[in-house]
Amino acid sequence: MKQIIAIMVLVFLFFGCTQRQTVELKLPNKQKNIAKPAKAAPIKEDKITVVQELEPIDIIESDSKGKVIKEEPVEYEVAPIIEGDKIENQKISTPKGSSENEIENKIEIDTTKVKMKVAFLYPSNLVSKYAKSSINTVSGYLSHQNSDYELVVIDTENESSSRIDSAFQEVKKSNIKNVIALFTPNAIGTLNNVVSGDLKVYLPLIEKKEVSSSNNSLIFGSISYDEQVKKLINYSSGNNVMFYQDSYLSLKLKKSYESVVSDTRLKKEISKHENNFKGIVTGSGLANSTLFLNTDIVKSSLILSQLRSYDVYPKAILSTQLSYDPLLMTLTQDKDRDKLIVANSIDVVDKELRDEIATSGGNIVYEWVDYSTLVGINYLYYGKNSSLVPTKIENNQAIYNPRLFRSTEFGFSEIK
Repeated sequence: MKQIIAIMVLVFLFFGCTQRQTVELKLPNKQKNIAKPAKAAPIKEDKITVVQELEPIDIIESDSKGKVIKEEPVEYEVAPIIEGDKIENQKISTPKGSSENEIENKIEIDTTKVKMKVAFLYPSNLVSKYAKSSINTVSGYLSHQNSDYELVVIDTENESSSRIDSAFQEVKKSNIKNVIALFTPNAIGTLNNVVSGDLKVYLPLIEKKEVSSSNNSLIFGSISYDEQVKKLINYSSGNNVMFYQDSYLSLKLKKSYESVVSDTRLKKEISKHENNFKGIVTGSGLANSTLFLNTDIVKSSLILSQLRSYDVYPKAILSTQLSYDPLLMTLTQDKDRDKLIVANSIDVVDKELRDEIATSGGNIVYEWVDYSTLVGINYLYYGKNSSLVPTKIENNQAIYNPRLFRSTEFGFSEIK
């Protein structure tokens, strides 16, 4: 009996221990399955640690609790370098998002800009050929100066008193004191009456000597063709012949020529429809003469070509600003221009300024109206003459220094 009881106890103990061992073996599996979400945090922290070690430290930010702040990719802004700016004045900006840096940049830009309001007036029925390029010249100049400007363009269509008066009323309402106006001498009477004393009005197309009296607020900017003819006449042989056209500018040149040259053997008007000049070049006694060409660039090019074609050789061929045009080299051959001397009143300006204006659509190298406009806006900008533009204004008139040039296959070469 005792043996039976001992065997039962042993069996009980055996099965009891086996069950507990089974529970102990299964408990880790049960605990892992149930506690997986709870243990995810340490695992996540380990992964973040790995990412932090791989990423550049200098772009990780955290708050006061140590929580990583998720950021967008860092962007850097580089301030544009404007033509004419000195590189040493440029500052490298810090990453976008720095409010302190943005405020500093704004202050820096504002202190380098000059605020300017200027009006540009023109009668499109008369001077549309020059207007767009001249407007671009003004914009290019003010951009080069890093100016915070407002340019108001007013088309009067014509030069009637009512139109001009209405334009200046608009200028007054806009509180503008500086004006560039592409009017002809026919508008002087009206301008004298409507321009008030608090304005400065620059007139690129009018020379002061063309008007009998003027308002002190008017500043004249036209080049002097008289001065160009005076320089050219030094190359005259004395047997003078002059060709001209029936146009405003050509007739103005004819008048300047006649005021300087008194001994002209022949004056010949060239029709705008004329393209064949055989009769003119062979029947005008041009051999060994001094031929003045007061004609547009196309007509002058045709005349030069046909002179050589018919073996007619003047002793000298002289021309004013009209022929200072690179198109001349395209329309003629080098030998056609052997005897040609051209006058030019456009002076040389800073390359960066020249490039800025060219980028804006102006041409101060060959277009004298654009160059005259540059002289005017520079004077209005500073309120006086400045070294930026060589041509100065004295007694309300721009003073030009005409120079003489010969043409080459590459362009114009100044006669020293």
